[in-house]
This record gives sequence, C-alpha cells and structure tokens, in this order.
Amino acid sequence: MTNPKRRTYDPEFKRNAVLLSEDPSRTPSEVAESLGISREILY
Repeated sequence: MTNPKRRTYDPEFKRNAVLLSEDPSRTPSEVAESLGISREILY
C-alpha cells in the first residue's frame, strides 16, 4: 500500500489565501473553493 503524497503550498499561494480570506464579502467556503482546497485546509 502506498501513502498519498502530502500537498505543499508555496508562500505566494499562502499569502494569496490569507488576503482572500480577509475579504468580508467572501465566506471561507467560497475562498477555499476558488483556491481548489478544502475549508479545513484554509483554516
């Protein structure tokens, strides 16, 4: 059985995720969906 590789995110992706999540007009679910990640990862 092989272990799935853990996905890594570069600093630019993380910075963008934070900026998007600070936008009061967007929910965390919307931000996560637009980034292609789960809401749990965003948190």
